[in-house]
Amino acid sequence: MKKSYTWEGVERWRDRVHRRTPSRAVTGMKQALDFIESVGFCFAFKAEHSELPCLWHAACGRRDPVLPKHTHSDPAISFVWEMKDRLPAERKIYYGKLLKGRPTMVSLEYLPNFYVLAERSGARDEYLEEHRRGRLSTTARNIMEALLDSWPQTTKGLKLATSMHGKPDRAAFDRAIAELQTKMFVVKVAEEYEPFTFVWAPFSRAYAPEVRKARRISTEEARARLLERYFANQLVATVTSIQRLFRWSRKEIYQALGLLMHRGVIRPDILVDGKDHRYYGYVGPRE
Repeated sequence: MKKSYTWEGVERWRDRVHRRTPSRAVTGMKQALDFIESVGFCFAFKAEHSELPCLWHAACGRRDPVLPKHTHSDPAISFVWEMKDRLPAERKIYYGKLLKGRPTMVSLEYLPNFYVLAERSGARDEYLEEHRRGRLSTTARNIMEALLDSWPQTTKGLKLATSMHGKPDRAAFDRAIAELQTKMFVVKVAEEYEPFTFVWAPFSRAYAPEVRKARRISTEEARARLLERYFANQLVATVTSIQRLFRWSRKEIYQALGLLMHRGVIRPDILVDGKDHRYYGYVGPRE
């Protein structure tokens, strides 16, 4: 027999897990860390259509908070800004543009799975091989060489080390840094404010224990672990919503769904408000 939910019932599940109610609102650094560790990975500032938990939503304790016009004076926004600086600086979480190119917070438990799916191994010359294969730009390669020679380094230091400190070089440098972040070669480890700048390090050095753990995880298992946590956070999902978030191929998604169904973690026969979409739903943790 198919299991049915109303969409409001799904949202109430998410209210509880995402901590979107006043009684469960996140306050303080310890609660923020507990929240990120409990959901595994979340957006920092904005989740559209409940696509993932969001620290800002949890700090507001509301399902659909409205972004204030003057964000610099908003206490919830200020709190998230503080957490996205302090928690990664203390190596308690990962923070970077990871999912959909948006600021994402990841617990150390789930970070190795993302590293595996970025196709990283942590080998020192891995960036050179990526460049040889045409999968890493020359500017990104030069930044990696400078950073591996001496780290951590500020943005200005990297620009000077790669001779890209002029105004005409800015766009190319920013693209290369974004490329290296997305591919999980580099990570921002701090921010300095006098003057304001980012501080960068090689990912494999900043998160060495997580890199070692990643080497023992297959790509199939990494997808299954992330997808299981996703269902535990979201309750229900479609193949389209999974693909939109993770950017996996449909073949990869169906393989991960099949593995979770085999383990009894999810089921495929879910109806939501009687709609004709094929929803998969969370059953519970695997044995």
